[in-house]
Amino acid sequence: MRLVRPEEWRPRGIDDLEPAAWNALRHAGSACVVAGPGAGKTEFLAQRAVHLLETGICPAPYRVLAISFKTDAAANLARRVRQRCPPDLAERFVSLTFDSFTKSLVDRFLNAIPVGWRPTRPYDIAFPKYWQVNQFLTLSRLNAPQQWQADIAGFNASDFEPRVVGSYRLPLAPQQPQSAAEFTVARWWATQLRPGHPSTPTFVGINRMAELLLRANPHLRRALVATYPFVFVDEFQDTTYAQYDFLLSAFSGGQTVITGVGDDKQRIMVFAGARTDAFQRLQADFGAARFPLLFNFRSSPDLVAIQHVVARALDASAAATVARAAREVDDDVAQVWCSQTKVAEAAHLAQWLAEDMAGRGRSPRDYALLVKQKCDAYEREFAGAFAAQGLRIRNESHALGKTSLQDLLSDDLCRLAIAMFRLGSTRRAPAAWQLTSSSLLELRDITRDDDIGAAKVETDLTAFIATLRADMAATAPSRNSAADFAKRVFEYLDLAAIARTYPEYGVGDLLTIILEAFCIHFFASADGAANWAACLDAFEGVDQIPMMTVHKSKGLEYDTIVFIGLDDQAWWAHVPGDPEGVAAFFVALSRAKQRAIFAFCQERGQRNNVAELYQLLTDAGVPEISI
Repeated sequence: MRLVRPEEWRPRGIDDLEPAAWNALRHAGSACVVAGPGAGKTEFLAQRAVHLLETGICPAPYRVLAISFKTDAAANLARRVRQRCPPDLAERFVSLTFDSFTKSLVDRFLNAIPVGWRPTRPYDIAFPKYWQVNQFLTLSRLNAPQQWQADIAGFNASDFEPRVVGSYRLPLAPQQPQSAAEFTVARWWATQLRPGHPSTPTFVGINRMAELLLRANPHLRRALVATYPFVFVDEFQDTTYAQYDFLLSAFSGGQTVITGVGDDKQRIMVFAGARTDAFQRLQADFGAARFPLLFNFRSSPDLVAIQHVVARALDASAAATVARAAREVDDDVAQVWCSQTKVAEAAHLAQWLAEDMAGRGRSPRDYALLVKQKCDAYEREFAGAFAAQGLRIRNESHALGKTSLQDLLSDDLCRLAIAMFRLGSTRRAPAAWQLTSSSLLELRDITRDDDIGAAKVETDLTAFIATLRADMAATAPSRNSAADFAKRVFEYLDLAAIARTYPEYGVGDLLTIILEAFCIHFFASADGAANWAACLDAFEGVDQIPMMTVHKSKGLEYDTIVFIGLDDQAWWAHVPGDPEGVAAFFVALSRAKQRAIFAFCQERGQRNNVAELYQLLTDAGVPEISI
């Protein structure tokens, strides 16, 4: 492809960028891009990647590395770059999560990790529960020297690993502890690296091993820096102590340009070890320039005004955001609904949603039910009332093996497999055909100028789909038939080719995790389905209202959000004045494009601890309605 002169380059797939985004995109050095709700941070990163690749600022064979916190965010960014960039350039854009990136280093160079910290091959990922960490801390205190016991008693099971373990750099060889923290961290590692047993590190532990790997092997670090002269980090405000320390070890020194994108007002991962000074550290350690983006392309002007009231509570100097979306509703854009009982709340909400969809011509996927935690419990409480109105709830946080429904549906392999099943269930699925055919060209390693190879792939695909379609038409959906068809599709795709083609599947056990989750969900969707189209609709959540936690809603947007359970019981850990709680409230409010509803039910609990959140709504002119 002929490169574009930087001064002649224009955005791909959109009309333009706001002036501040242009300045950040063209900046030659590291940058802090402060992008509030609806600012289009994912689109900005995609455009910056295309700009670097198409102008030759990042020439071959160098790559752009994008690091996200969630699998769906990483996949979304990769898709956008592929849609906006020629394939030969897009293949040099690597989009991974923090966990998958550090795990890939550990898995690939495991034998280069200093022996005292080297895990077994294979190893299992541990996900310790709160009570397990609490029990560990108790035993550590009882076994510690007297002078350290008081300090260990001060450690909190909720954040011990992300804060204490995550901020501790492993020495090249284990050493005698010199403090309570070092004593407890050493015991923590001893539980994960037990001699004679398969190792069980956590993702924080894998991060720490990856950082040590680069520090102990400077040639690996040099290779990493030489491969990735440009690194993006999404949701930078949620960067943990361990993650930031890894970035520092891997890319400091001036050769790598770091672009951190995020918003301090949306920092909701402090409980998981997020630094409260991430942007300040990036400016100090990497010389990053600061670029605030001021446009909001998501929410209507009235909602943006309400959001600004909450934003000012988090940052008194927060600049007013410029709303770029139009208002489409005539009634209130935000309300607080107050009900006496759970039954009344569920019935009113279900009826209102059904009537609003019918009256405005909206689909169930235009709405979202947000909760602070425990989606499963709320789903059980609301499912009956929703069913009475012909509505279904889609619990996006539902666990499928070692991943969640939300993460499965954003996975590239899952999307490809479902596209093939769509082709098998109907004769008209152009989007599915385009995704499948383009993906197979990659999997079969067919270059753009190999017309003969491309024609063979298309002929093979046509024949396979024809047979699949005939067999699916002759076979009713069931768990057994779904298992048979899944086996055929994945064998045709060739899992070995998938592992070679997609970096995230090439190392570790992500491919196994996704396959397990896919089968669990696909078999359940087929069970009792009237036909295969209905099975696939159930799999993808067509005509279902998504329910998720506020944390899972980050990066998403809906016409209308309903925040259920804004009470002291759901917000049991909230302390008045806690910025993280206000930030979670801000995140929930800012998912809405046209309308935000906050539901309070007296049967669930009081609202004393969260009174400040209701006061913010009152200050913004949001009315309360008794139902």
